[in-house]
Amino acid sequence: MGQAPGAAVRADSVTCHFGKLVALDGVCFAVPAGAVVGLLGPNGAGKTTITDVICGLLAPTAGEVTVFGHEVGRRHLREIRRLIGVVPQETALYDELSARENLHFAATLYGIASPLRRVDELLALVGLATRAGERCDRLSGGMRRRLVIARALVHAPRLLILDEPTLGVDVEARHEIWGHLRALRDGGTTVVLATNYLDEATALCDRVVVLRSGRVVADGTPGDLVSRAGRYVEVDCHPADVQRLAEALYRRRGVRLVEEEPSGVRVHVSGDDGAAEDVVTAAAALAALAGFRTRPPDLAEIFRTLE
Repeated sequence: MGQAPGAAVRADSVTCHFGKLVALDGVCFAVPAGAVVGLLGPNGAGKTTITDVICGLLAPTAGEVTVFGHEVGRRHLREIRRLIGVVPQETALYDELSARENLHFAATLYGIASPLRRVDELLALVGLATRAGERCDRLSGGMRRRLVIARALVHAPRLLILDEPTLGVDVEARHEIWGHLRALRDGGTTVVLATNYLDEATALCDRVVVLRSGRVVADGTPGDLVSRAGRYVEVDCHPADVQRLAEALYRRRGVRLVEEEPSGVRVHVSGDDGAAEDVVTAAAALAALAGFRTRPPDLAEIFRTLE
């Protein structure tokens, strides 16, 4: 795999073994500079493992990762860590310190010139300027996540890596965090986002890399992923008509799967909009329908299509 032009991150045949467990199995992908790329996959897919390799926290069994052209390893580790900001799953803040004190401590560790000015800039960036003097154990979950993002940005990294950044926060806080990440992308920061949320990947990512059992099973735009997974048509009918309707619909154009429900059928069709319309039209001709719905697949259904 050659170096992608303008690649901020390149993973080339990365494999990681933990005894008999194969956590990563020949993972290849590239992250263009200035893009937001999502790492999507079920728990245990390898998302955290590959981010640990990118950060230099874990040496791969085979293969290599480069960050802005530097091979991740002992030789370039200091340079690479100055290029990267990391938002882990755990907030790991000093609860007895204020928001400002947490950031000031991080800025001091990085040797930031004028740390107080940088801290105030970051507090304003993540919307915490009015809570700067408050102890961290008194901040809400969403505020704490925003503070962790600010801490990861204290040294102005070119690459920001986030591992489940909105895990455990409410809907309003999620959207606030999304807004901050969009602003960073618009400012030229490259973002690698490991997430289990399809809506998060769709809202933020230019591309998504889907991992399953340590292997890349899809790499494309969120729209490509959803289109590849097709759509679902849910048809409500009388229980007596369910079996007859299921058998007839299974033979329709573009139908991949028909599942019988107590009061209707669920039909998985190809991404072609005409296939969903054809199923609804055929169902209405075969039975009296109580209702119908079409919808895109959820994340679990997408993973199932990629098996």
